[in-house]
Amino acid sequence: MSLLMLVIVLVGFAPSYFLQGAVFAHLPSLLVHLHGAVFSTWIVLFVIQSSLISTGHVRLHRRLGVLGAVIAGLMVVLGVLAPFGTLRRAAVLPPFFTPASFLIDNVIGILIFGAFVAVAIRKRHNAKVHKRIMLIANVMLMPPALGRIPFMESHPALIGVIPLGMIVALLVFDVFTWRRPLAVTVIAGLIFVVANPIMAAVVHTPLAERITVWAQQHP
Repeated sequence: MSLLMLVIVLVGFAPSYFLQGAVFAHLPSLLVHLHGAVFSTWIVLFVIQSSLISTGHVRLHRRLGVLGAVIAGLMVVLGVLAPFGTLRRAAVLPPFFTPASFLIDNVIGILIFGAFVAVAIRKRHNAKVHKRIMLIANVMLMPPALGRIPFMESHPALIGVIPLGMIVALLVFDVFTWRRPLAVTVIAGLIFVVANPIMAAVVHTPLAERITVWAQQHP
């Protein structure tokens, strides 16, 4: 699953970032450079961490976990600041986004990601809980990458269906492995599912409108 997520990120951000030289790409601001570098480092680290556990290198996995916690904290900060910067620059958004939905979806999404990672770190000694919450935390990162794949412009529903399919795959894995769905997968999966209607509701509030206007006009 971590390799699949890496492929999605690589394909989604290839035209604007990876094929442009990554840190050497001509991006609009230092904030965007930091955002790209930190988020890319995280997804690569996720693959490494999954591989270390698969090969039994638990001690190294735990050491790198400290780095992962720092990177996750930076991701939350940058993930909140970056969409504000995008609106301030009046950048062209994917056609299925309004300025308000782009801002709210990205901010709430990264906050949920941060909350998942925080719980996963707290539960790091419970492997069953830790790995499942960490996986679903990374599922939260998939929609922005999926939304930048050209094919998705004509099939926007897949931006939500593919991440949901990842969680369903985890549920199926639980059933085949443990003969039942695990509570942590069900609860975290439900949080992922209800996040979308919550975001949609927030987008249409006066507060979201005021924040969006402020983001567009703030120097």
